[in-house]
Amino acid sequence: MEQTKKGWFSCLLTYAGAGKRRLTGSVILSVVSVTAGLLPYYCVFRLIEAFSAGALREEGILTWCGLALGAYLVKILCFGFSTMLSHYAAYHILEGLRLRVADRFLHAPLGEVAAHSIGEIKNLMVDKIEDIEPPLAHMIPEGMGHLALPIVSLIALTCIDGRLALASLATVPLSLVCMALTFQISGKNFDQYVRSNTAMNSTIVEYIEGIEVIKAFGRAGASYDKYAKAITGYRTFVVKWLSSTWVTMKLAFALFPSTLLGTLPMCLWLGTGGAITAAEAALGVMLSMSMVTSLAKLEVFANEIKQMQMTVEELQKYLDMPELPEPEDRAELSGYDVALKNVRFSYTGERADEVLHGVSLDLPQGSFCLLETYFRQFTMSTAQKMM
Repeated sequence: MEQTKKGWFSCLLTYAGAGKRRLTGSVILSVVSVTAGLLPYYCVFRLIEAFSAGALREEGILTWCGLALGAYLVKILCFGFSTMLSHYAAYHILEGLRLRVADRFLHAPLGEVAAHSIGEIKNLMVDKIEDIEPPLAHMIPEGMGHLALPIVSLIALTCIDGRLALASLATVPLSLVCMALTFQISGKNFDQYVRSNTAMNSTIVEYIEGIEVIKAFGRAGASYDKYAKAITGYRTFVVKWLSSTWVTMKLAFALFPSTLLGTLPMCLWLGTGGAITAAEAALGVMLSMSMVTSLAKLEVFANEIKQMQMTVEELQKYLDMPELPEPEDRAELSGYDVALKNVRFSYTGERADEVLHGVSLDLPQGSFCLLETYFRQFTMSTAQKMM
């Protein structure tokens, strides 16, 4: 499965594996939860309608209040079980992903592994894979639920009066323009953000892991300066990046869920004109307000999609690393002598990058050998990389 052949979202779903059934159940419960949250509004509508007609009775109040309470309990319980299922599936998926990446590193060519720094690998295993948790545990199940609620609310508003549904969408065009501008500005800097974040993490891990070697060679000052510059540079870039999108992002976040700006005036106008009743006007306002939270959540998820895409694509590159062939049968050893005959080795696989050139060596069983030159060169090169 290569990233070029499948989209990033398809790859994200394939990570679910055996957890797909739990994720599917989580999505269904999430949709039921948000739909049940609309029923109390209908109960309030019926109470206002009965009160306006002068037909409100005690048993009617108890009945509709009981139904509203029951619907609210269904909402809470379904949301709780949905969250439990999605998190249970998500963290089992993260465990499986870390095991898959670790196994791929164990079976990949040494040159392929050596091409990645310690900090890069740590960032992948700890942080990048952890970034998969929000879409699996929240964006997929909760996103489907929050997508269903505005659709149901718009259908209900259309049943009352089609003009109410159109009025609730009055602020959407301008908010989409602001959102598109935010994505356009962010898109230019997102790749640089990923590179800057990876470089900072790599520098931090390499500095901490190699502090003994750095001190041994008297390079603590220079290494700390590199360490400090990496953090300062990352901070400066992030502040500058967020400042460039602050206005358009805040306008988009403010306008997109503001359905009441169009619905309330329209309800008042239609109500005073006799096109709808007072109870229907109240229901229209409540349905409009019910969409606010869901639209705000969808906007947050949309803002995180680009980051999720970059994370999945980067993770997939590691999962697609080539594997060395493994022998089918276990070799039978007649002794423990080691013999090297004209051995050549390159980390990159290119002849020009060879680090061993036709090495021949016999190491008899039980003998002792000291490869001092190679060890000294390896130590020096490691120290220079950390500086």
